[in-house]
Amino acid sequence: MDNDRLALRLLSASLKRLLPGCTVLAPVDTGAEAIAVCTSHHCPDLLLADVSMSDINGLVVCRTIRKENWKTSVLMMTSFSVAEYAAEAVASGAQGIIHKDNPKTIAEALLQIKETGICSDRFLNAHDSFLRLKSEKNKDLSPREMEIVDRWARGRSMSDIAEELSIGQTTVRTHLEHAASKLGVANNRALISAWMHLNR
Repeated sequence: MDNDRLALRLLSASLKRLLPGCTVLAPVDTGAEAIAVCTSHHCPDLLLADVSMSDINGLVVCRTIRKENWKTSVLMMTSFSVAEYAAEAVASGAQGIIHKDNPKTIAEALLQIKETGICSDRFLNAHDSFLRLKSEKNKDLSPREMEIVDRWARGRSMSDIAEELSIGQTTVRTHLEHAASKLGVANNRALISAWMHLNR
C-alpha cells in the first residue's frame, strides 16, 4: 500500500523478483482499499503499508485492520525516520516498521515476519496485537466514519458528502457526531483539528 503509484509498481516488481516463493498481490494506492482487502474473507497473509497516505494515515489503516483481523501481519514502511514512528507502529498493531529505500531489506523483513511473526522484539505478532487492541476501549473510527470525516475535513458540505456516498444528510451528521464523541471533541470544527492531528 502506497499512494505513490510509480514507487508502488517498482516495489511490487522488486518484491516479486526477491520473493519467488511468495505471491505478491495487486497493490493498492489508498488506505480505504487496504482496509477493504484486509477485512475481507480472502485477506492476505502480509500487508506492506506506507505510513504517509493521502486519504487515511497508514498507522490508522493498520489499527483499523488489526481491530478486525488477527491473521494479516502488517509491516509499516516510511521514507522518514523509522524511530519517529516506531512506537506508533507498535501501538497500531503492526509487526514491524522499516525504511522504504531498499527493496532487498524490505523483502528480508517480510520473510522474517513470515517466519517469526514479528520484525523485532519490541513488536507483538498479529494475533497478540489483535487481542491487545480488542481489550482497549473502542475509540477508533469505523471505515465509514473515517471516510466521512476525511471529506468533511477537506471542505465538503454535508449535502456534498451525502450525494457522493449516496446516503442521507442525517446519516452524515450522525456519523460526524459519533466520530466527534469517539475522539473526545465537542464540535465539528474541533473534529477537523483532531482528524488533521491523527493524520499528520
